[in-house]
Amino acid sequence: MTPPRDPDTHRLARRILTWQALTSVGLASIGAAAFGTRAGLWVLAGGAIGTVANLYMTLAALRSVGGNAGLALRRLFTGQFVKVGLTVLLFVVVARRGDAIWPAVIVGYVATLVVFWALPALAAPKLPPRSRPRPGDDGRGA
Repeated sequence: MTPPRDPDTHRLARRILTWQALTSVGLASIGAAAFGTRAGLWVLAGGAIGTVANLYMTLAALRSVGGNAGLALRRLFTGQFVKVGLTVLLFVVVARRGDAIWPAVIVGYVATLVVFWALPALAAPKLPPRSRPRPGDDGRGA
């Protein structure tokens, strides 16, 4: 089994990463205007943590490498584990600086999570409605 080569999957992944970056830059601009350049940069740092970690996971999940389903599942779990580790590592780097504005960092990071979950949910109505009952189907099967 190979990772999906579906163009819609790749398009959605690109949209998520693009919107994560745009959201981070947009919120950083708002933060800089409202609270100063330093706060805006920390919002951007938080957004970068989420975006970079998701970029790694996306590349790991969508790379084309042959193998069986077990290998694909192992790559998925390994990619997720590395994504979490990378996120923790980047937060530790921020913490070691000692001058982080934590509310700004968290706002930037959480915004990337919202984009990660909201975009696929908004794209879902475009997918085939597999679970909706057909007219005249009483749900008891054939």
